[in-house]
Amino acid sequence: MHDKKSILLQNGYVVTMDAQQRILRADILIEDGIIVKIGTIPGNPNYTTIDCSRLIILPGLIQTHTHLCQTLFRGQADDLQLLPWLKEKIWPLESGHDAATMRISARLGIAEMVKSGTTTIQDMGATRFYDEVFDEARMSGIRLCGGKCMMDLKESVPQFLLEDTKSSLRETERLIATWHGSEKNRLRYSVAPRFAVSCTPELIRESAALARQMDCSLHTHASENRDEIALIEARTKLSNIHFLQKHGFTGDDVTLAHCVWLQENEMEVLEQTKTSVAHCPASNLKLASGFAPIVDLLRHDICVSLGTDGAPCNNNHDMFFEMRLAALIHKPRYGADAITAHDVVKMATIEGARALNLHDEIGSIEVNKKADIIGISDTAIHSTPSNDVYSKIVYSMSGHDVDFNMVDGTFLMQNRELQTMDEAEILASVQPALNKVYASFQEKL
Repeated sequence: MHDKKSILLQNGYVVTMDAQQRILRADILIEDGIIVKIGTIPGNPNYTTIDCSRLIILPGLIQTHTHLCQTLFRGQADDLQLLPWLKEKIWPLESGHDAATMRISARLGIAEMVKSGTTTIQDMGATRFYDEVFDEARMSGIRLCGGKCMMDLKESVPQFLLEDTKSSLRETERLIATWHGSEKNRLRYSVAPRFAVSCTPELIRESAALARQMDCSLHTHASENRDEIALIEARTKLSNIHFLQKHGFTGDDVTLAHCVWLQENEMEVLEQTKTSVAHCPASNLKLASGFAPIVDLLRHDICVSLGTDGAPCNNNHDMFFEMRLAALIHKPRYGADAITAHDVVKMATIEGARALNLHDEIGSIEVNKKADIIGISDTAIHSTPSNDVYSKIVYSMSGHDVDFNMVDGTFLMQNRELQTMDEAEILASVQPALNKVYASFQEKL
């Protein structure tokens, strides 16, 4: 693995995603993980110099909604809608994890994300073993905003996952004290009650207060599925978004995943409170949830970012696939030019950073920002020719085109080879770990 002290990315086709949306043929000098110069830079024998003449250089992709705890369950819960998917498959499987299988699931997901260009994730775990997820992120080098899932509503949550409200908050507070801001702020905590169906008003309210007290972000699911919405309205007499607003779970520190079924007045709440939305088109299609009204959200000036959600509802973590879906699925309803390729690349980079309040640090290639950068091979037959780099990235390329992945100036992947993880070891560990989870899963059916 290259020393990150001084790295020169030489002669790349740089798509900056800065405020001016500059695209330029340039060199990038990185020192101690920070971008210090962009332009024509003389070579220096003290630099580690990387020839980028055949690469598109892009800010690292940012996912604002994932479930690393579920990567092990890829292909294990197909052809189900959300609530049966959770109750019949995902919740029993999540409860089958022990510390070792959680590590393997997180490691597998992180490796896939790194290989397909993701540098930052906002992740929601299971109710236990989130230390293991943070530790895997620590060793891999990926940037993580994550937290354990919180679930305390007795009538909705199976006994094997049900938490006591106070103990759930205590465990969250312990994890924040242990991990938040560690690894030079590469690891941050995101407080994550699962969704209103599985949480009491007290847990929603107190988790929001805890996050703000400890300077953490907030992350939950909202309005993904019509049955979910009906359950919340029957119990609370409020729409999902108004319920969250009532209990303090809206604001510029909040990301709501999905938001497929929103009323106009709910969009107005999100706009007024500056609450962000994580768009997960593959998951919404696979679980037959619907099409999130992303064009309307953008019209309301709501920050929209992207996420691949969990492996069993996607079934991959390739953000190029997610970008392509996000660009395509809204065209029949809103028009061919409703969402452009450029719009979607913004969602996957600078808007993701904005959702996490990290836009002053990552999300674009600019001097004094952190060197979270990917290089994408621009020589493949499937992406030639194209005069529009955004079109090429969104409509023609895939995660397999990513050549290198760098976080804080450290290569997590170079020449398609993982630098901080052992791919063969990961692959060998997966099936035994899944078998172990299934042995526990069967006991809960």
